[in-house]
Amino acid sequence: MQDQTPGGRPGTQHPYARARLNDLVRRIEDALRSGDAALQSKLVLQSAQLLTKRWSRLPSPDKPAFDGLLVTLCGQIDAAARRAFAEQLAPLRLGPPRTSQVLARDASIAVAAPLLAGCSSLGGDILAEIAALGSDEHRYAVAARPTVPPDLTDLLLRHGDGRVAARLLDNPGAGFSDAGFAGLMTHSARAESVTLRLARRPDLPPGLAPALLAQTRRRAAEALENDLADDCAGVDRLLDGAADTLAQPVAEDRVARFRASLDVIGRRFAGAGRGPNASELERWLALNRIEDGLAAIAHAAGLPLPATIAAFDAPAPAALAAILRGLDHPWAVQKALLARRFGETLPPEAADESWWLHRRLRPATARRLIRFAAVPLGCAAFLDEAEADGRGSTAGGP
Repeated sequence: MQDQTPGGRPGTQHPYARARLNDLVRRIEDALRSGDAALQSKLVLQSAQLLTKRWSRLPSPDKPAFDGLLVTLCGQIDAAARRAFAEQLAPLRLGPPRTSQVLARDASIAVAAPLLAGCSSLGGDILAEIAALGSDEHRYAVAARPTVPPDLTDLLLRHGDGRVAARLLDNPGAGFSDAGFAGLMTHSARAESVTLRLARRPDLPPGLAPALLAQTRRRAAEALENDLADDCAGVDRLLDGAADTLAQPVAEDRVARFRASLDVIGRRFAGAGRGPNASELERWLALNRIEDGLAAIAHAAGLPLPATIAAFDAPAPAALAAILRGLDHPWAVQKALLARRFGETLPPEAADESWWLHRRLRPATARRLIRFAAVPLGCAAFLDEAEADGRGSTAGGP
């Protein structure tokens, strides 16, 4: 066994570590000469951590040769082995540059994503190239990097789809130029999920907020017209009424009664769904657990607690009915909530309107109505459903 590193120069590592690395290099070279792809992939899967760990300990003159060896190996192994290797490379502050770039360009997003999303050794040139020439899946991964400078977001927005734009808006490390905001507005016209995320940003350039509100109103109005058989007067009444209802002030001492319930609901359902199912919610309401019920509704709809309480307190139940319809709860839940709100004083016309809305509005239409009403509050209601609602729209596009 020769006491030298892959480049042929004497190594400076501990003798055991150097011998282990030299042995691995010999096995790699033998596997490459054999042409046995299965053997090569197995070798990488077994040795990915060692291959990357030893990189930082190599003398600088030996690194290019070792990097070239790894590039050759990556050209022979299967996707599972390349992915294992990429996952080991991604955390390195300064990894093998050629190998990192080859894997970042990999056609398989499962291989490329770990590097594109987090590898700090990828330079701006390679990221710009992938933003311009890669797939939307590759751009989506780049959009999640801890820091995305404005010139890179410009490229991602120019060449990417709405999912890329939405991911950039979800990334606190993404910066936007004036051109970037213009690109976001272009995506917003096509993708509701972008509109909702963009509308709640505090750094919007002047003039964009009214345009975004107009987009949410147009989408809601088109959906309502479809469901209400072109009843334009009814559409405007619902839109203006919902916006007015959610904006009504609620006394702080009343909101405080619900906060503990919202904290519990948020912890219980943080990663396990939107909230209690309809049967559980109906049972809570039957037990007069109004605080828990409204907190669960606010959490599931993505609405501020005061806005949800305002919908419950309103003399007209249309906004509350739309929220529950947006959650796709059955009529029994809505009826139980009305009973708790009005008791024996429930006006027949209020019950009739709630039932009418429950029957006429599709859940996606109800969600769009509430999204419009919530935008002036700086809130993106029903955000998780926005992409699916846009794909399933039959009301004049997204």
